[in-house]
Amino acid sequence: MRKLIFLLLVTSAIFPLFSETHSLNTLGSADSLVYSVSNFSDPARRDTLQSVDVDVTAFPGSIVLARGDQKNFASSARVTIVYYGPFPQKANPQVPNTFIPDTAKMNPAKLQDGDVFSYVEIPPGNVGTYIMIDLQAIRRVNRLQVSTLGELGVSRNLRPQAFSYYAGVDSLIMTKVYQELDNQDSVHTAFLSEPVVARYIAFVLDKQAQTTSTVIAEMRIFGNGYLSDGQFVSQVDSSGAGTANFGRVYLNADFDVATTVTFQLRTGNTYTVDSIWSPWSDPKTFSNSADAATGIFANVYEPRKYFQYRLKLYTGDLGTPKVKNLKIIYQTTPVADSTLSFIYPNDVAVLSPVTLVDSINAYFSSSSLGIDTIIIHTQSPCLVRTVTIGGQPVEYAFISSPEEMTIGFPQTLKPASAIAVSFSTKLIQAASFPVEIISKISPWNPQFVDPKRSAAGVRWTVTTSGVPLTPIVDLHVDPNPFTPNGDGKNDVTIIDFSIANVEVPKALSISVFDLTGKKVRTIASLMTATHPFFGNPLFGGRGILWDGKNDAGRLVLPGVYIIQVSYDVDNGGSFVNKPVVVAY
Repeated sequence: MRKLIFLLLVTSAIFPLFSETHSLNTLGSADSLVYSVSNFSDPARRDTLQSVDVDVTAFPGSIVLARGDQKNFASSARVTIVYYGPFPQKANPQVPNTFIPDTAKMNPAKLQDGDVFSYVEIPPGNVGTYIMIDLQAIRRVNRLQVSTLGELGVSRNLRPQAFSYYAGVDSLIMTKVYQELDNQDSVHTAFLSEPVVARYIAFVLDKQAQTTSTVIAEMRIFGNGYLSDGQFVSQVDSSGAGTANFGRVYLNADFDVATTVTFQLRTGNTYTVDSIWSPWSDPKTFSNSADAATGIFANVYEPRKYFQYRLKLYTGDLGTPKVKNLKIIYQTTPVADSTLSFIYPNDVAVLSPVTLVDSINAYFSSSSLGIDTIIIHTQSPCLVRTVTIGGQPVEYAFISSPEEMTIGFPQTLKPASAIAVSFSTKLIQAASFPVEIISKISPWNPQFVDPKRSAAGVRWTVTTSGVPLTPIVDLHVDPNPFTPNGDGKNDVTIIDFSIANVEVPKALSISVFDLTGKKVRTIASLMTATHPFFGNPLFGGRGILWDGKNDAGRLVLPGVYIIQVSYDVDNGGSFVNKPVVVAY
């Protein structure tokens, strides 16, 4: 009972950490500070080498995308060519006196590489051939340019003699926007009287020389709208005299249709970014002002003195996002002054039950807040077995979910502590186990733990060896028999298995059949790639439950039933059957 009461106390203290409704005014403690930027035009704030295709002057102090008046939109487009007649050919090296398509001269990437001496060849007899250019975003286009080999007059016999441009926001519904009936130029620029709003531009060859191939070296497209993407990278900055535990990040930003802003942060111990700095935090993308104002946590190495942030702006339409202000909440009093985490063993057999130990070394000063809670992020369901400090078992409470293990302590850990968390799991592929530590004094601001490093990389990563022979691995059903009579004991059975060694999501189905072969229940039907479907979901696992009911919601009769897990069967996949007994 004591353990249960303590678990409830820990639960009530921990779960507010994961609320997404905190406002800036409700977060903080005595040493909470705010790093704020409200003037991005300040050159001392911006890394001018890494910041590209953004404008900090159009709306003074704010970041918006740069305009594309001089930017060739085709340089970042997706280009394809569809031949109406014969392909360019070359001699077949395998069979004398025969020819094969010359794929080098059919490569549409040469139309956007900036090299006017690399080209696409269109042999005679190809009137109607077209080049489709997907700009990857809706643009306002006002100039279209096509050039031939070397952009030289001596190459004029290779020029496209007549052609048309079509444009549209949909590649299936396009309108002719320009036609050239008699081209005499090796570099032809079509000026549109009115800009057209389009994502797709098609160049169609209407006339070519009868005996000479048409050669196109470059396609260029210009407009007067915003560029599709750009990034603002800050200068390296510091939290002041000491190190900081970084908290929530808030953006004040406006969003037009189909625009986004992505935020990332990294931290280090030195002003110069080096290999000891944390990697960029996982990107968090915002598409509306409310979410941006709610903010995010960025998992970076802490505590650290130096930091740098990155904002990536994107538009898929005609507008631009506008970032007006950024705030980073931080504390100069850390949970622990320094930490180090590593996992052992570092290599395990794939999908074999294994016990791992996460060793966390924490060092404290007299002002450190101390550790009340540890969160270990996971990629497979895990179950804590023991927790020791300095080799001695300690009391703890444990809450599990498929994504993390949360461990709470009845007393704050503050003296230098070697904490070892032993837990059991199965891995279907290499997995990392990042760690956060939390103080009850400032539960809103977890501190990210440093990983131990070696020549092989960070030491909180565990690799796997061995390759499963089939995608469905280790299927079992437990309890078996089970008794779905509502008495609270064995009322459901857990279908436990893994999908392994599959990168692209495919169809997974879990069904129940009676012994006549009649399907009585479809339990699950979904798309998945490699994924662990094991562990009791009531205790943080990802197994699939069957409650003994059929598709009509009624309990089945007592007897033997067949659980069938099938995967990608339409493409010659596999299925596995397991019997299960329903008893009352």
